[in-house]
Amino acid sequence: MKTVKFFFDLIFITRPIVLVPVWGFALFGYRISSQTNAFFQTITIQTALQILFFSLSVAAVYVLNQIADRKVDEDNGGFPLLLKTGISDKAAWIWAIILSAASIIIPFFCGYKIISLLSFFSIFLGIIYCFPPFSFSGKPVLDFLSNALGYGTIAFAAGWVLGGKEIYVDFLLKPEFLFAMLPYFFMMAGGSISSTLPDYDGDKANKKITTAVFLGKENAHFLAIFFVVSSSAFAYLFVRDFAAFFTSFAAFVFYLLYAVFPKNQTLMESCYKIGGAVSMLIIGVFFPVLIISGLAVAVLSFFYFRIFYKVNYPSLLPVKQ
Repeated sequence: MKTVKFFFDLIFITRPIVLVPVWGFALFGYRISSQTNAFFQTITIQTALQILFFSLSVAAVYVLNQIADRKVDEDNGGFPLLLKTGISDKAAWIWAIILSAASIIIPFFCGYKIISLLSFFSIFLGIIYCFPPFSFSGKPVLDFLSNALGYGTIAFAAGWVLGGKEIYVDFLLKPEFLFAMLPYFFMMAGGSISSTLPDYDGDKANKKITTAVFLGKENAHFLAIFFVVSSSAFAYLFVRDFAAFFTSFAAFVFYLLYAVFPKNQTLMESCYKIGGAVSMLIIGVFFPVLIISGLAVAVLSFFYFRIFYKVNYPSLLPVKQ
């Protein structure tokens, strides 16, 4: 039983439920690149596998982030999984290295060298995000820019390449990728800022100067609103990307409600949780495999936390409650 638990612990410290948005942002890029506008489309097994291999780089970063944030997670409360599992930092490091190597090596030998390069960029960004002397996760502006680049640019780019289009270095002469990517970059910037608001007290106590700590909750929230509105406006006015437009617009409703009721904890978390869920449902209408995969991950997560930790998922409250 201990071996089985350790196996599942290794899987779940990669936070598979938040890998679903990585797959989603890659599919946003794939949809535009492959010019897929019809609903309920399929993707090839090879494309799905390459998106999965790329996402292993992000999984590795999630493990590294938990290693770096061990002390902060203790103070923030909640259910920090790396601490609960009892997995040592050494074992977590080894696991992160294995995931990183797989995300780079496997696509390379499958003939997808650009995916390997994007995996490398993802891991590099994750390292400077998590660890000194850079520690972007605790630096104002750099914290949300890192997340926006990771999801809205690098993950989006993975799908863009798999969809058949190139990424040109000279964005000024050939700005197609830049324009297609910007709504998702803005979208993720807003969501990233919002996701740090619940950790405000713990981050401040540990002198982790996130954008929320630096600006204050209210100002940080209005900055997040600016990015969400920018995403929706750019998507509609410049690239006619209605998937991005409706995604950002749906999220904006909750951002506006939280601005009106700033003491409501549920609305605070709804900004990025429901906004993120809506974005995955929208891209899932184009590619139902994402909804199926997301539901499978959610069901596995429910049973994992219930069986091994006696808590309900996603509330993470004890079963008796």
